[in-house]
Amino acid sequence: MTAPFRLYGAELSPYSIKVRSYLRYKGVEFEWMARSNARQEEFQRYAKLPLIPVLVDAEDQALQDSTPIIEKLESQFPEPSIVPDDDGVAFAAALLEDYADEWLNKAMFHYRWTYPQDQESAARRITDALFEGAEKPEGIEDSVRTRMVGRLYHVGSSAETAPVIEGSFTRVLAIVDRMVSSRPYLFGGRPSLADFGLAAQFAQLLSDPTPGAIMRAQAPNVVRWVERMENPKAEGAFDSLDAVKADLEELLRVEVAGAYLAWMAANARAVADDASGVSVEIAGVTFTQKPQRYAAKAFAELQRKRASVEDVALTALLTETGCDAYLVSGDIGDRDDSEDDEGDED
Repeated sequence: MTAPFRLYGAELSPYSIKVRSYLRYKGVEFEWMARSNARQEEFQRYAKLPLIPVLVDAEDQALQDSTPIIEKLESQFPEPSIVPDDDGVAFAAALLEDYADEWLNKAMFHYRWTYPQDQESAARRITDALFEGAEKPEGIEDSVRTRMVGRLYHVGSSAETAPVIEGSFTRVLAIVDRMVSSRPYLFGGRPSLADFGLAAQFAQLLSDPTPGAIMRAQAPNVVRWVERMENPKAEGAFDSLDAVKADLEELLRVEVAGAYLAWMAANARAVADDASGVSVEIAGVTFTQKPQRYAAKAFAELQRKRASVEDVALTALLTETGCDAYLVSGDIGDRDDSEDDEGDED
């Protein structure tokens, strides 16, 4: 019998394994369709853009982009829910999921394509999957490596910004390690949207030599949580905002407001001004990259979500940590629905 869903993705795509983990959590039957040369024609039939993941349902209708896929499925399969009952926790989860997609992904891409051993490992695994064990054309790994290294600028990775990206990675790693040291998931006894987003990026970092070694040495709780998120199960209820506030404050202040939202706001302005580059001061370093229209759309959506939540405790937390300076300001991101360079193509 054919599974009701087919998920086209790749093991080296954080967004693909994010959706795969979600489907496993929901107990939804699906077929994993690893993207390969043999499946390229089939993939192109469903993909509006050359990006993964793509989810195809029983009616042969396709959905693309990990967050809209999960949001659509959550309306169809509400139990077990990934949305906390506490509105403040629910928004915090959405905020951290976007942090993972738009900021932590920079660390994943940076480590994977900056250091030689990581480049070699990724290029080998990518081409192994594409050719499915068949003999590879001579030089294909070098070709993939050269192409991806050339894309480092698109995520803001350079010799100048490396300390910002790597410092951010080690900070969030330490904070999340504390968060999951006393509970199975970030916000209690079951995974939220934040768990799926963050764990997917950390899983990729764990699979690469350089960041993987850092994680194993410095964050054993994160390693166990990432492994748990391969096939997550509900083990209890979500915690209240008050119960998670102490762990959440540092992450919101240092990483979310201090790096991610500062960059998102600057990127939104650059897109609105049709600028050729984005420059923003982060941790005392000028962080520069190409403007990303998709991230500007994500920022506008995040601001809309924030405006819809009226919660006194959440407002106090986001004000104290500096997040609301970006989220409730008049600095609205790009609302153009045209596509661009969203990164689900690893």
